[in-house]
Amino acid sequence: MSSLNTLEKKEDINGLKKSLKFLNNNTQFKEEYFPKRPALDVTFKNVRYSVKTWNKLRPVKKEILHGVSGEFRSGELTAIMGPSGAGKSTLLNILAGYIQTGSQGTVLVNGEDRRIPGIQHFLKLSCYIQQDDALRPLLTVQESMIMAAHMKLGLKVPMYKKLEQVQELLDMLGLAKHCNTVTKRLSGGQQKRLSIALELITNPPIIFLDEPTTGLDSLSCSQCVQLLKNLAAQGRTVVCTIHQPSALVFEKFDHLYAVAAGRCIYQGPVNALVPYFSQFDLNCPPYHNPADFLIEVAIGEYEADKDKLTAAASCLGRNTFTSAIIGQPGYKYRKQNPALSSDEIVEYTKSLPKSPPFVLQAFYLFSRNITSIRRNKLFYLIRILAHLFIAVIFGYLYEGVGNNASRALANGIFLYGSNLFLIYTGQMAVILSFPLEFEMLKREHFNRWYSLLPYLVSTLLIEIPLQVACSTTYLLPAYFLTGQPMELFRLAYFAIILIVTSLTAQSTGFLLGATLPVNISVFIGPVLMVLFSVFGFAIRLADIPATFKWLHYFSFVRSSYHSLLYSMYGMKRSLLPCDQTYCHFRYAGQFLVEMDVKDFEMYTEFFYICFICVLVYISTSFCIWYRLNKR
Repeated sequence: MSSLNTLEKKEDINGLKKSLKFLNNNTQFKEEYFPKRPALDVTFKNVRYSVKTWNKLRPVKKEILHGVSGEFRSGELTAIMGPSGAGKSTLLNILAGYIQTGSQGTVLVNGEDRRIPGIQHFLKLSCYIQQDDALRPLLTVQESMIMAAHMKLGLKVPMYKKLEQVQELLDMLGLAKHCNTVTKRLSGGQQKRLSIALELITNPPIIFLDEPTTGLDSLSCSQCVQLLKNLAAQGRTVVCTIHQPSALVFEKFDHLYAVAAGRCIYQGPVNALVPYFSQFDLNCPPYHNPADFLIEVAIGEYEADKDKLTAAASCLGRNTFTSAIIGQPGYKYRKQNPALSSDEIVEYTKSLPKSPPFVLQAFYLFSRNITSIRRNKLFYLIRILAHLFIAVIFGYLYEGVGNNASRALANGIFLYGSNLFLIYTGQMAVILSFPLEFEMLKREHFNRWYSLLPYLVSTLLIEIPLQVACSTTYLLPAYFLTGQPMELFRLAYFAIILIVTSLTAQSTGFLLGATLPVNISVFIGPVLMVLFSVFGFAIRLADIPATFKWLHYFSFVRSSYHSLLYSMYGMKRSLLPCDQTYCHFRYAGQFLVEMDVKDFEMYTEFFYICFICVLVYISTSFCIWYRLNKR
């Protein structure tokens, strides 16, 4: 067994080496699928960022970035480096447009403020690949790529060209052999390359990456950086944060931007770092990794005066390292591709492929959900079988209670239990859906794969029918096994009320999952449902203190339970059979009076439940929209 594992490791390493060799020898995409993009230089001036924290119950403003400035040019692979907490990821988030609230300063594209044409135009020309590879675990590599092609290339690009473009990317990134592999089975390096490939579909001229080498071994790390270098050499502006690379990986970068405690201490070519620091009596030890030396300087070793370094770095310009710049691949590209003005950028973005219309977006997302369900059938099968199992248990415990006057109270408990069971299962089955999806949704939405409404529609087109199926699997056997009246209209009322109630509970699950942390939502959800169920079952309206009477009317659980009672015992039901000498509830109306369901308007209560369901779904949509757009 150990020899087999060793053989697999050798094959994996050989595959990585071949892929790395391929990347070194194939630095150009086919221009048919990946045409030349304009040169876009990103400049930032006096960028500041602060957050509010609490110190001894008082809000305190903490500044993360202290007025940093710099320039990242097309044709160059730029590394933003610094120790943990230095602010490098924050700076990248601001430049990518991922963070806007709390930031100050100016970000320019080709020397003009990106707010002049509108930041949306900038976002169309860039992509942001975050540190965590938020990929769809149950899709194959090829399915993921085709989905990205559909969403990002729209209808103007024919299907065969999309497939050819996907294949070209997979070949270039060494993923062609894994096209039918489910994403969750890929290695860390393969997942990172897939994350990059998904965003390269639109061939963006600006690429931002946050810690792209995190979790990769040395060979995968070198392979990943070599890929980014090749992308930059074709004229793209590639900017990434990186923590502490090896000397070999460090040398692959063209430009370095070093930060310490929210301030810039160096910006310039990588090969000029050590000579530059030597001017401040900061000498790198022989055979020492310059990247490690930089981090050591940034954290205060070698008695480095960081204030002096910050002041000197602010004076560094592109002309400081003229000889190094001329030798870099991006210099020639910029000479041949003049920079676009803001007006030209607007016109250029209008010519880019547009997302498909709403209906097609919803269709593609729905198809993706169906594919995921097919590969996770066991979960959904267990969900349905659990409802059937509880129906049989309830049918056994409450056998024949529905048509027996002497057991009317037991039937009331059965109806209450049915109501509560479908409420809990409806809510808890989806309360984790949004938290599990959020990182993937955030990545895809920010990179303009689709708008929010098609995503919500495609999700509900899966979850609502599934919840209806689960509810039906429970209520039909339970209805007949407990001996409820064999009248079609009562069965219809019973089914419709329980289904709508379970969908309303499902909507509360989505809302709680979208607004609260997971550990809080899974606790608050059941507590709220118990609170709502108390008003209408455990206490009569006349006994409720005036302060809490609003809860009685507000509770959709109360509306549902009373509607179930009325559907079984109201609507002029005849005398109930009785197997005893005296049955207090032989008249069905008497049972409704005892349960405080007199003068009941079932249609009013039913539409109230529907109103709550729709209202909660709308509220959930706004909460998700707010979280996605809060930047």
